[in-house]
Amino acid sequence: MVMRTPVPFLIALAAIAPIVAGAQTTASDTAPARALPSRCISVRIPAPPVSDSARNAAREIAGRAQAASIVGDNAAAAALYQQAARLDPTDASTAYALGRGYEAAGDARAMAEYCRFLSLSPTATEAADVRQRIAQLALALPPDTTVVRIPVATAPRMPSPGAAFGAGLIIPGMGQFMTHRPAGGVLVMLAAGAAVWYGLQSENVSSQVTRTGIDPFGNPYQYQTTAAHTEHPHAAVGIGAAGAVGLIAAIDALVYANGHNQARGKRSASSATTESGSRLSAFPLLNFGQRSVGLGFALR
Repeated sequence: MVMRTPVPFLIALAAIAPIVAGAQTTASDTAPARALPSRCISVRIPAPPVSDSARNAAREIAGRAQAASIVGDNAAAAALYQQAARLDPTDASTAYALGRGYEAAGDARAMAEYCRFLSLSPTATEAADVRQRIAQLALALPPDTTVVRIPVATAPRMPSPGAAFGAGLIIPGMGQFMTHRPAGGVLVMLAAGAAVWYGLQSENVSSQVTRTGIDPFGNPYQYQTTAAHTEHPHAAVGIGAAGAVGLIAAIDALVYANGHNQARGKRSASSATTESGSRLSAFPLLNFGQRSVGLGFALR
């Protein structure tokens, strides 16, 4: 039995995947930075997405910080907001609260947090006020002072569910690479490659065949002989298994991308509510919302 391994196919498959995945990762990193005040420069650094558990923990800590600011414990509030910012550096409300608190305490870090807030949420309701505050803080600085450089962690861009599904169907495992799960993508590629390899195994089979010959007098006659030919006995099983692996992986990529995008949409809606003044508060400053005013919290 002769074994034929599609080595070029597997090598090409493995070589294409990191290139496409790398293009996906760097697409958001090379995006132009949002317009910021002249004192702010956004230095974008690649960072993995914030997990749901970290985001929930950051929100819980931010809630405790808000409670501490209400009772006037500004030091505790500042420490808790800083902890929340480390857990979820993409939360604009935490940056805003830190900026307001630092400004009230005369801390020079206020401008950095205001710059970070504008980098994360440039169209927020408070954006115009924050730009004004940055301008006021800049008046106390020498004209030639170096601009504030604030790193902004940016999560890799998640593709649309349809794009992840389509890529996973074309190349098994590509959907996992596009949804930033390279380990899963490699496993899917290996599984699909192994199934294809199994299906492409061949063996030489000998069988008896009947042939027709012509005798010296021109009369036809039949005779039995042995003929060898190549078969792929596992082709149906191997190709079917590879297709099943690719389909399941493509569906997984679709579900993952859809869930991630839905969660991001919910967070954006929640952030919009936050930025409208219903949740943003600053220790120990007054917080003016669209329909309420309070000290560190919103009255409805």
